[in-house]
Amino acid sequence: MSSTRAEVLLWAQRVMSRKGSPAHTILELNPSSTLDDAQQAFYKIARIAHPDLHRNHMTPEELELVTSAYSTAAGAYQEFRSSTQRMKPATTENLAAVGAAPAAPPRRAAGPTTPPPSGIPAGTVDQQMNPRALLYYRKAEIALRRGDFKGAILQIKMAIATDPASAFLRTALAEVETELRKGS
Repeated sequence: MSSTRAEVLLWAQRVMSRKGSPAHTILELNPSSTLDDAQQAFYKIARIAHPDLHRNHMTPEELELVTSAYSTAAGAYQEFRSSTQRMKPATTENLAAVGAAPAAPPRRAAGPTTPPPSGIPAGTVDQQMNPRALLYYRKAEIALRRGDFKGAILQIKMAIATDPASAFLRTALAEVETELRKGS
């Protein structure tokens, strides 16, 4: 199921015009939609408008618009998902979980880690940006380890779209772009 460049750009403009609207509006759902409806809508968006599908067919400006729109839709889906899960009715399993021991901290992947740009200590990166931006930043680190500078740049741009005030991410983007130019 492929969509044309024009269709994807129209979708991106439509999403960006709704930025700041409720999650169901961005995902083009009814307010009474279920989590399954939201998941189907987001999967449809991912199949049609994921930035990786259009990397070679769009100008950098168009790709940035699609990336920002996709990031907005992904955020709306996460918001819809978390708000729906908070409204679950109380069950014996949910009530038993309240008395359970606190969850262990998330495990980090083993292997070499890339130091953050500008000599910023690695422990402070987690505290500087929101969780979605951090996820994209970690994906950029993985892309860099593979030597995929273009993929890293895309992930950092998605991180910037979710956390536009982050000077750290802008510095990281500038450094990766510099490395890409050196290699070309």
